[in-house]
Amino acid sequence: MKNLSLLILSSLLLSSSVLGAQSDSWSAQSTEKQFDKTSQMIKKSSEGQQKNGLVLTPNAQSKIASSNAKKTEAQARTLTARPDVKAIYQEFWIYDAWVEFYSDDDRDGYFNHFSIEFDADTDFNSATVYARLYLGKDEVFKEYHATSNFNIYSDTNTDSFVVESELLNGFASADYEVLIELYDAYSDELVAVYDGYNDADLYLLPLESNEFETVQVVVVREHGGSLSLLGLFLIPLIWMRRLKKAA
Repeated sequence: MKNLSLLILSSLLLSSSVLGAQSDSWSAQSTEKQFDKTSQMIKKSSEGQQKNGLVLTPNAQSKIASSNAKKTEAQARTLTARPDVKAIYQEFWIYDAWVEFYSDDDRDGYFNHFSIEFDADTDFNSATVYARLYLGKDEVFKEYHATSNFNIYSDTNTDSFVVESELLNGFASADYEVLIELYDAYSDELVAVYDGYNDADLYLLPLESNEFETVQVVVVREHGGSLSLLGLFLIPLIWMRRLKKAA
């Protein structure tokens, strides 16, 4: 009996550890768009796989291209504190951001497919940058996408960048916050941060990954005690048959 109890306890501990590992595992896939250029599908996961990226600045220098390849293949970051830009003179900033939701298959109010569009500006005539996008809950932010290098032009509003994403697994149904880090592609220096504190559109986004998009099927069962429609039609026939026998 003692051995059986130990076996059950070991099984429970093993199950808990497996479930814990699964909860830390996640993946998402995204496409990028700026002007009339759209990338192929780019996959990012907790294991650091990000593939099929399309550099949106084909004339970038080799140093930038190498930096771009490294960051897209690197393991996704997790932030436990909001980043702080310490530059005295802010030469880069994010002016605005927009969110659009696409699909909610089970109609529970939580979406697995959405997009983030943001407009980054600079004091320079043009600059090459890239961004890291995070989803946060309880002040823990997971990087679900690192963009390719792209160009921004002064403070124009026509160079906005769009990341359309689908959460594949590992994101439970909850209200998430989006945090955007903007980097200088030449120096890899963090130059701007934008989150729900700056823009309410990035706060309390109802999201969930695909495995939580379960469509409920309602099954209606008929019990023997209930009177069916066929039974209502049979009652007059039985009554007429009894009257005929009585006659």
